[in-house]
This record gives sequence, C-alpha cells and structure tokens, in this order.
Amino acid sequence: MEEQDSEGGDASPEESTGEISSSSGVEGQQQRFQITPEQRRFLGGARSVHDQSTVESKLAKLPSAPKPKAAAPEGPRLPEQKPPRRARRWRISTAVEMQKVALLIGALMFLGSAFYVGKKYEYWKYLIAARREAAIAAKMTGEFAGASAEELVENAVVAERFGKWDEAAKRLIAAKYKNAALGGVLFHAGKLFYDHSDLDSADRLFESSIGFGENVDAANYFRGMIAAARSDFPAAERFFEAAATAAPFNADYYYSLAETLRKDHRPKDSIGRYEQAARRGVVEEQQAICRFKMRMAELEAGDLTKVRSELEEQQIRGPLSVDWVMTSAALEIQQGNIEQAVRLIEQAHDADQSRIFALFAACVSDRFFSVACQNSPELTRACSVERRKTPPAPLPDSSKSEPH
Repeated sequence: MEEQDSEGGDASPEESTGEISSSSGVEGQQQRFQITPEQRRFLGGARSVHDQSTVESKLAKLPSAPKPKAAAPEGPRLPEQKPPRRARRWRISTAVEMQKVALLIGALMFLGSAFYVGKKYEYWKYLIAARREAAIAAKMTGEFAGASAEELVENAVVAERFGKWDEAAKRLIAAKYKNAALGGVLFHAGKLFYDHSDLDSADRLFESSIGFGENVDAANYFRGMIAAARSDFPAAERFFEAAATAAPFNADYYYSLAETLRKDHRPKDSIGRYEQAARRGVVEEQQAICRFKMRMAELEAGDLTKVRSELEEQQIRGPLSVDWVMTSAALEIQQGNIEQAVRLIEQAHDADQSRIFALFAACVSDRFFSVACQNSPELTRACSVERRKTPPAPLPDSSKSEPH
C-alpha cells in the first residue's frame, strides 16, 4: 500500500498537470458538442473507440472504386448536338411568328387601303355624276336658253297632252336645271320614259329624282320594277325596301317586295311580306289576293299540311270563294291531279263573272299557276281569262226551203 502510494506520490507534477488539462479539455468538448435527444436518435447511439477503429480498418480494406473511364464518342446522338437542334427549332418558331406578324400587318394595310379606295371611289363617283349632270344641264339649258323654267313646264304640259312625250320630258329636265326648287319634274319625266318602255332613260331620271329628294318612295319603287324586269332581283329587293322605308303605309311596296322574293326562289321570306301587304290593304279584294299569294308561297315552301287544314276550315264554314277554290286547284296540281284541278279552275272562272274576272285573273297570273301551265295545255286553256265559247249551231231558215 505504501509502495502504491509512493508510486502515486512520486508522479511528477507535469503528469499530474497533463491529466488535469486533458480532463478539462474533454469536459470543454462535451460542453461544446452537446446534442439533443432528437439529434441522438437521428444520428444513432454513441460508438466506442474500438468500434470506430474497426470501421476505419474495414473501410481501408475495401477495394477502391475504379475511376470512370471516359465514354467513347458516339455518332450523331452526342449530347453536344442537341443544342443545335433546339436552336433550329427556336429559329423555326421565330420564323413562324414573324410570318404571322407579317400577315397581320399585311391584313391591316389591306383593310386600310380598301377603306381609302372606298372613300375615294365614292368621291370619284360623285365627281363623275356631277360632271355628267353639268353636261346635261348645259345641253338642256342651251337648247331652251330663251325660256324660263315656268314657261318650260307649261310647254311640257301642252306637249304631253298632244302626245309628244319626249319633247315634254326634255322641257321638264331643262326646267329642273334652270330652277332646282321645282319639285317632281324629274320624276314625271322619268315616268314618261318608263311608260313608253325606255327603261334606261327612266332609270337614270329616277336616280336623279332620288338625288334631288323628289318622290323618293315612288322613284325607288319604279327602279325596283325596272330591276325586276332585268331579273336583277337583289337590286329590286333593295329598291323595294327603300320604297317601303320611305312610305311604310303603302301596301304595293310590300306586295312587290314579296313577289320579288318569290321570283328569287325565297318563298319563306316572302310570306311575311305578303302578310304586311295584307294588313295595309284598303280594299277587301286586295287583302284576299295577298292571303292567296301567301298560301301559294307556303305551297312552294312545301307546307302542304297547313294549307290543307286552312282549306278544310273554310269548307266547314260554307261555300268557297274564288281565291279558296283556286287554292284547292293548286293543291290538286301539287298532287298531280290535273283533271280535278282543271274542273276547279273552271268553277272559279264561272263564279267570278260578276266581278269581270278581276280576282280570277289575279289568281291565275300567280307564279305557281304560270309555272304549272308551262307543262300542261289543259291548265293553260283553263287559266285563260277570255275563253272562246263554241257558238251554237244556227237554226234552219224556213224561207229558204227547197222547191218542190
């Protein structure tokens, strides 16, 4: 015991101080690297010095991982060639975008130029019309230089009464250019040309009449009639609509518009126009004609069921009028029963004798019967207003007996 104590007591002060310093350093490191219980669970339990040394020896014994060899260069699939492809795609998409922008700019420039040309076209049209009117005015006023506008109107009235309608028209035109305040003279001159079948001159005068604000509704109406005679149905439709707009209470304008729509193979659109004309009709016969035309348009549109049901209702009410008998004949024609249709047409003709065949003539002149008569001589004969009846055989004359 004493030897141990002496050995312990013989320890040098340096050793004792070293142990003390090492213990104090460990304590400082423990204070420095204190971890929480959660970190300890995450990092795992503490390992001894022996365990650490064994792990290090095992790691030293493991063969070192071979260094990765440089990959051999591949053909066209090298990653270095992908960026050029992306760049090419980007260039293509950029070109497409530029084309779209160029097209948009071109479209805007085209619209702007079209608008500009349209404005200039109207100006040029007005300029040409003004020069033409000025030339006509110079010619007309020069021919009647010594007469006033009032004298020209009076001379025109006298010339028209004596049948010199062309001279009357010239004087009326010259009077208008001498005094623009005269109203209706250009329209009257155009009506003279229209009545004598000079449609080109009439159309120009009606156009001038509209430009001066004279009889706008009637001038548009006659321009529509001229266009319909030329089979220019879109123009006729525009003129009739303008006439109806200028005078919305005139039944003739709506009736003519409906007839034009049917000629243009638009029967469904014409039905509403016929109805408008019927509501504005003053005379009962006009209303009956408009409603008859409506039924014919419905037949052309293929609505046979509606027309047949309306006909049955009229038959229940009593005897059929002329327009309803003609409606029944139209249904028979639609079904191919020509003989029955001929009998019904003859019945309607005989029933309208008291009215001088006015309603009958309006019915048979409808487009439906005009087309049907082109392929049937029997219908053509039945739809004739003036029929030649076979004269009765003459009675024998007793005074001219044979001698015995």
